[in-house]
Parts: sequence; C-alpha cells; structure tokens
Amino acid sequence: MINTREELFHDSNLPDFVESYRISVISKRDKWYSFSNITWNPHIREIGIYSLINFSDFFVTGSQFIKDTVPKKSFGSQRSKYTIIQPLKESKLVYKDSNLSASISLLDYFPYYELLHNKKPSIESFENMISSYFTRCKAKVSVEVHTKSKIIKKNFDCIGFKEHTWGLYPYSQINCDSRVVVHFRDQTIAFRYIEYNGAGYSYGCISRKNGNLALVLIELEYLSIKNAQLESSEFTYKDAQDDIDLIVSKPIKTQVIDVPKKAKKSHIHVVSFSDFTVIGTNKKGYGIEEHYISYDRLKNTL
Repeated sequence: MINTREELFHDSNLPDFVESYRISVISKRDKWYSFSNITWNPHIREIGIYSLINFSDFFVTGSQFIKDTVPKKSFGSQRSKYTIIQPLKESKLVYKDSNLSASISLLDYFPYYELLHNKKPSIESFENMISSYFTRCKAKVSVEVHTKSKIIKKNFDCIGFKEHTWGLYPYSQINCDSRVVVHFRDQTIAFRYIEYNGAGYSYGCISRKNGNLALVLIELEYLSIKNAQLESSEFTYKDAQDDIDLIVSKPIKTQVIDVPKKAKKSHIHVVSFSDFTVIGTNKKGYGIEEHYISYDRLKNTL
C-alpha cells in the first residue's frame, strides 16, 4: 500500500533510473489546458521541468534544467515551480511567463491506483522496471494574462490528474510508450501502454467516486503522427469485469517534446490535448495523451 514517503523523490545510482511527475489540469469550459512533466535523474543530479499551457488564445511552453541538485518538497524556479505541501494530500504548481502567470492547487481527493514493487528494479521485463501510482485531483486555478489592451484575471475549479513514476527507463530500447487520460462527467479512464524488448505491457483503471476498476489489457490499434502533429490514436481496453471497448482520440493541440540525445534519430515524443470517444457507448470525453515511439514502430501503427 502506498505511503507518504513514496510521494517524495527517490535516489539511485543506476544510470537508467528516472523519476517523473506528470500533472495535467483541464477545464474545457474555461478553455484551460496545462501539462507539466517533472523528471529527476539522480545519477547526474539533474531535474528537468517541462510545461505546456493552452489558455484561450494563449499558448505557452517552457523547459528548464536544474543541475547539481537534490530535489526537496519544493523545486523549480520563478518560471515554473512544484511544491509538495502535504504528501499524498496537497500540492501546488506555479507558472510565470512574460504575459501569463498561474497558480494551481491540487487536492488528492480520489482513490489512488497503485503499481508498486518492493524489489530492486530490473531490466528483464518492464513490469519489474518501474513503480507507479496515479490519481485524479480537484484543482483550483488562478490565472492572470496581460494583453496589449487589458489584463484578464480568472479563478475556477476543475479536474486534475497526477502520475508519479520511478524506476529504470532505457529510452533507446522502448519501442512505444503511450499514456492516455480521459475525463468524463462521472469518471476518468487512465492507462499506459508500453512495448519493450518485443513484448507489450499495460496498466490502468477507470476511476470513479466509489473506487477504481482495473484495466487488465490495453492494445494499441492505430497511431498516426505526421509532420510532428498527432492525427489520431485508437486503443482497445478490457476492464476487470471483461467489458471491452475502443477509445479514439481527436487531437486539439499537439506539441513535440525533446527526446534524449541517444534517441533523437530513432524516436519522437508528442503530447496532445484531445477529445475522445468511447466507440461502444458513444461516450464523449476530453483529456491528454502522450506518445513516445520509435520511427520504426510508428510505420507499423497505420
């Protein structure tokens, strides 16, 4: 079972060890879409913070690297900072750009979905390489935008999602790594699909107020990226009650994320705010999808 110590960063001297927080906050009503990916590479003592904000007609991206440091409960800079206020309860994100500033409070309100291992990470199979947990959150957003003619201020409540993962991640050996988070009125579907060493792995759940329903199988059916823009994705999923369905995305805004030097010629990494449809029920949702995939694998997804 997850404990408060797991919320904090882990240390390791393994060269492929990577730890990450992925945080997305979306309100279609308020035209707010934000994504942050915070990575910790302990063997080189470096924190990387990538942020992406799409608010109304404003689009902001940012990345920073903090070297020779050890993360604590609060880290980053004035441009982008993440603070763990109470582990597994409350955290905060702050963004500041030349024309946009925002503060996001996150309350871990819904049950966690856990994929935790007590063993030392091993590269023999992906399921032994990582530990992970995620939850949807209640988010409070305060944003201020400066335009040439006026200042726009807005405060609103919406849904957030937080994923914390740590373990071994040999970038050049991963054929495909897809994360999908879809919010509906009454639930959230979140899953991850990975191809590593010729085998597929997946995990995820349907998050509801009364608990989580595990997804026991996820399959990538279709993925199209052209000219660095995500065109669509399709995944089949099966839950623990043996219900099977297909979820299809319609991207709204796609952004390319830099990949490590050793994978620049072989892989592409994109993140997209998207609308989604569950085909069997025609249920409509919205959320975020992220795909790290080799060019060779991408040729075989059409």
